[in-house]
Amino acid sequence: MKKVCVIATSRATYGYKRKIIQLIKKEKSLKLQVIVTGMHLMKKYGYSVNELKKDKVPINEQIKIFSNIDSNTHFVKGLSKEMLKLSNSFSKLKPDLVLVTGDRAEMFIAAVTAVYMNIPVAHIQAGDLSGHIDGSVRHAITKIAHIHFASCKDSADRVKKMGEQNWRIFDVGAPQIDDLIDIKDQIKTNKNIQNLLNQDYFLIIQHPVLVEKEETYKNFKNTLIASEKFKKYKKVIIYPNVDSGNKKIIQLIKKYKAKKDFIVFKNIERENFKKILKNSKLILGNSSCGILEAPTFKIPAINIGNRQRDRMQAKNVINSDYKIKNIEKALSYALYNKTFKLKISNCKNPYGNGKSSEKIIKLIKKIQINKNLLDKRMIY
Repeated sequence: MKKVCVIATSRATYGYKRKIIQLIKKEKSLKLQVIVTGMHLMKKYGYSVNELKKDKVPINEQIKIFSNIDSNTHFVKGLSKEMLKLSNSFSKLKPDLVLVTGDRAEMFIAAVTAVYMNIPVAHIQAGDLSGHIDGSVRHAITKIAHIHFASCKDSADRVKKMGEQNWRIFDVGAPQIDDLIDIKDQIKTNKNIQNLLNQDYFLIIQHPVLVEKEETYKNFKNTLIASEKFKKYKKVIIYPNVDSGNKKIIQLIKKYKAKKDFIVFKNIERENFKKILKNSKLILGNSSCGILEAPTFKIPAINIGNRQRDRMQAKNVINSDYKIKNIEKALSYALYNKTFKLKISNCKNPYGNGKSSEKIIKLIKKIQINKNLLDKRMIY
């Protein structure tokens, strides 16, 4: 049996792995190991580890790393805790392959720990572009990972240009798209969410950007002020991620929670989130969800600022800076422009067709764990 250790850190990246985890569980030639850390274990963000438990995911280790203090220093201290505790977990579990996703700092630490313990690393969504520190972290993971699962040809080509050997690179698509294709209508929703689905609303998800930390409060406030102008629609805000600067965003969210047009969630379990996204009029902010997932449902995405800068975009994306008037203009265009609505009715998601998870599992089964896999060479 090949032991595959999946690192789970946040509600967002769980969408990448959810179907993959279930497929590994079913494979007789693979043994699933799951280590949970990061936001998943924080009550402040809805304690989303409960979603894994609800999905009957067997959890081998839970590693608490972050405090509720919002500072760069405490964030880095949390990452140092992760490395220390992961080294113990890897020593105990002895995985044959560690599976990481995306561009989170917690994933980078997991990859570094694994490679220095001589454990191969497979990286989902290698080569994608994002416009701040996460983009650098993603490419850093690429340079130490042994297998690269790219979300599209553009990303696969980028990994090749980084000097990675061709036989290590696979264009498989983005596995969170697979999860969107399969919406389980029979899953019960609570009354609040059911009531929401019967209304006109749009989503707001905006994360802090490290190099813009001092402007975080003003930037998010501009988003909220612009959204207030559209009285016809409810505004559904989901808490930001754990990155430094999130406290200022959460402070604003708490202020707006009292307004009748605003509905706030710390976390929404994946099945309900898919329904909310599918039924929304648009998604506003800087979440990768607007780039990667919204095109599947032909939902407009207003992408604010530089967080998703240079990422390949479908026809559903409208880019804006942080100025209130420009966000308002983008909202009006997305909600009311008939030409735009017609254009996105034919929108195709460039990140996959819903079969990425199966492709990844087939490749994991074929991977030979040997010195050739571990001994990376640069081909430029």
